[in-house]
Amino acid sequence: MYHPRELYPSLGSSYRLGPPQPGADSSFPPALAEGYRYPDLNSPKLDCFLSGIEAVPHTLAAPPPLPTLPPALGTEPAPAAAEALHSLPGVSLSLENRELWKEFNSVGTEMIITKAGRRMFPACRVSVTGLDPEARYLFLLDVVPVDGARYRWQGQRWEPSGKAEPRLPDRVYIHPDSPATGAHWMRQPVSFHRVKLTNSTLDPHGHLILHSMHKYQPRVHLVQAAQLCSQHWGGVASFRFPETMFISVTAYQNPQITQLKIAANPFAKGFRENGRNCKRLVPFVHLIIHSTNVYQSATMSQALCLMPGTQW
Repeated sequence: MYHPRELYPSLGSSYRLGPPQPGADSSFPPALAEGYRYPDLNSPKLDCFLSGIEAVPHTLAAPPPLPTLPPALGTEPAPAAAEALHSLPGVSLSLENRELWKEFNSVGTEMIITKAGRRMFPACRVSVTGLDPEARYLFLLDVVPVDGARYRWQGQRWEPSGKAEPRLPDRVYIHPDSPATGAHWMRQPVSFHRVKLTNSTLDPHGHLILHSMHKYQPRVHLVQAAQLCSQHWGGVASFRFPETMFISVTAYQNPQITQLKIAANPFAKGFRENGRNCKRLVPFVHLIIHSTNVYQSATMSQALCLMPGTQW
C-alpha cells in the first residue's frame, strides 16, 4: 500500500491525515503489515451522498414453488365429471364415449356444417342415474358459443382471428323418446346421434344453426315434465362436458381430424384404404375420362363439318 504523498507528490501535504492509531498488535502477521503502513489516513466520508436515503428493512420474498412432477404410471387422476350447470337432487350424468371425445379433443375437434344439415361425429352418448323411475322426463341438447371470437386454422393450430359473428337464434334438439319415464332413460345409454348442424339461417327442419369457424359447447338438459308442452316442470338439470367442445367448419382443416373421422366413424368405411369407394374410384375416373374424350371428339367432328372446304 502506498501513501498518497508518494503517488501524488504535487499535492504536497494537503491530504488530510487523521490522528495516529494506538500501538499495533504484535500478533498481526508481518507479511500483511505493508498494507497498513499508514493507519493515520481518514476513512472516506459518504454522508453527503447518503443523507437522503433512509434505511428501510427489506423482507425477502418467498421462493417460487417447485414445479409439480408428472404422476407416476398408473396414478393419473380420474377424468373430471360432467359440469352441472343446474342439478336435480341425486341425478348424475356421464359421457359414455368419453375416450373417443378425448382423442378428438386432443387435436381439436371439428364438426362439418352444411346447408342441408350434417350429423355430429362423435355424437353425444350419455348415461343417467338417480332419476325417479315413475316420473317422466324430457332429454334435450343444445349447442352454445364458447367465447366471442372467430377462429382460423394456422397450419398447425387454431387461433382467434377476430370478433365472432352475431349470435344466431338458439335452438334445442328434443330427443325423440321424450317424454319417457326415469326407468326408460336409465335402462340404457341415451344417444343424440340424430342431431344435425347447419349454417342455413332459414333452415325449416329444426337443425341447430351455427356459424362456421366458431367454437361451440354442447349441453345436455334433463327436464322433469309429463308432456312436451307442459307448463308445470318438476325441475331442470343441465350438464356439459369440456371434452365435447368443437369448432364448426364447412371443410376439415386439420388433416389429423380427417384421419380420425375416417378411422372411427363407421359410416366413413368406404373412404378407408381398400374401401368400397376406393375400389370404385379408378373405374369411375376412367369412365369420366372416356366420356370426356368421346364428347370432345364428337364436338370436333361437328365443328369440322361446318367448316367450308373440309373433306373427310
